[in-house]
Amino acid sequence: MYRLRKSFGGAAVGCALCVGAVVPLALSSATAHAGVPSVAATQDTVNGLAADGVFRPADPDDGTGPDWLSTAIGAHNGDVLIVVTPGTDDGTLYPRIRDFRAGDRPTYIIDYPEAIGPIIGGRSGASLPIFAPSYDESRDIAVAQNLKAMHAFATQQGENPTVVYTGFSQGAEALGNAAEQAVANNADGTAIDVDKSYVLLISDPRSPWGLKAWAADHPAVAGLMELAGAESNGARDPQATGDLPVTSVIVVGDPVANFQWVWNRPVSSLLVDAAGFLTVHTGLGEQNYGNLIDYSEEPTVLHSADGNTTYLVYTPKHHPLTALAVLINTRLGIPFDDDDVARWDSVNNAFYPLQAPGVQNAAVDVVDPTAAHTAPTDEPGSASRAAVENTPAPAPAALSTNTDEAVGDRHLTDTQPPTKGRHRAPERATTPPPAASAPVLDPNTTNPLPLTKPAEGASPPEQHSPAVLPSPAAPNSPAGSQAPTVPQTRSDGLQSGGPRHAADSQPDAPREGVSGGGVSEGGKHAMTGHGRHAAENAA
Repeated sequence: MYRLRKSFGGAAVGCALCVGAVVPLALSSATAHAGVPSVAATQDTVNGLAADGVFRPADPDDGTGPDWLSTAIGAHNGDVLIVVTPGTDDGTLYPRIRDFRAGDRPTYIIDYPEAIGPIIGGRSGASLPIFAPSYDESRDIAVAQNLKAMHAFATQQGENPTVVYTGFSQGAEALGNAAEQAVANNADGTAIDVDKSYVLLISDPRSPWGLKAWAADHPAVAGLMELAGAESNGARDPQATGDLPVTSVIVVGDPVANFQWVWNRPVSSLLVDAAGFLTVHTGLGEQNYGNLIDYSEEPTVLHSADGNTTYLVYTPKHHPLTALAVLINTRLGIPFDDDDVARWDSVNNAFYPLQAPGVQNAAVDVVDPTAAHTAPTDEPGSASRAAVENTPAPAPAALSTNTDEAVGDRHLTDTQPPTKGRHRAPERATTPPPAASAPVLDPNTTNPLPLTKPAEGASPPEQHSPAVLPSPAAPNSPAGSQAPTVPQTRSDGLQSGGPRHAADSQPDAPREGVSGGGVSEGGKHAMTGHGRHAAENAA
């Protein structure tokens, strides 16, 4: 009877969540004040932007939250301003940016509709969602607002302030697009101050593993998106932002930035994506974008091969389906313990191993600074799964990683049909690819260095933590002249065997639809080492 009650309760709340009947977490209402710039010229710039409707008032904050941002950009003299572009109808905005506002940093909110008409009205003021701006129309307003702010801070009187521009979801796409346009029109340096600006994209739909990267390879889906008012513009090109430091933050299992898809398991894939959206993207789950500093594991750090973009990949404790079960039982008051959670994780890992962001399943060229060396793929445009397994010997009938990140190459069976586009499953390899030259890494440090190359004669950039935003370009360096420097590797034995948060697979426990798979222990969710959209072999 107890199990029946738990099952019924889980189904009931699951349906409620799916139709949006569960109200998002309430925002804290601590009494506080908003930080202000210490420089009068900067305050004048802010006042002008507010008068023009670019900024809307930000709710006050007591400035005593944990300082995640300083671990990302390091210490700075003078003001550090935060300019935030919220997501669609962003009800978790302030809990999510609390870790940015430590020390009472001046924070300003870009004012735009935050809508996806005809579904979500957001802040558009429309009486009904059907009258609200479409996704593209809402996003483009945010693009224009960000361009105004970038230009104003780049051309103010006196010394320009250091500004961290950050956006979430729809706001991340808008901010990223604005940064690309600003860099493209910055010949005179008035569109954006590249040397004193940072761009921080949180859950960007145009990440190399995101929803729009996947949709670009599926014309039918792209067509439906266009009809709904959301262009299918694919993955973001890191080269378009040049030397401007950009960091893209991704949580594994968030379908907006890390879309899960297996071509022959569409229903299961969409189920996992829905669970990830509810628990990770909306902030309802235990671990999400609002508490990155509390994650027990440091992020996996990847870098773009071109441009100056760093990807921080955070791995939550539990599989999205487990996180959803925890949420459901908690909301219903149904008791459960750690053993229940570990069992749920074990079942869900076997049912659907997560496909984590990696080098070879990215829609653009990225590099792993911890890898001893990388090997090019044989097929242009294809992207197989980044290796996240650390098994001592090859397992039969598993997908090929085609890279030295994993110990032991794996190959597709001859009967496995390929999918289309850059995300298709890797075909059977006939000859091993040639290995590229190994990057120079310093085993004596634990922090990855920024991608930017220091100016000649300058001292190396100061290190702060594994989650480091790339440093701005040297003030007088020409655009495109800086060769990326591979960040220094960790000295804890992570150079081989896959990324930092790889969950070890056990090859002796086959899972449904996959041969050679296994179940992770200790509540961690397993992540396969296969292509992100690679087909899994039938059991």
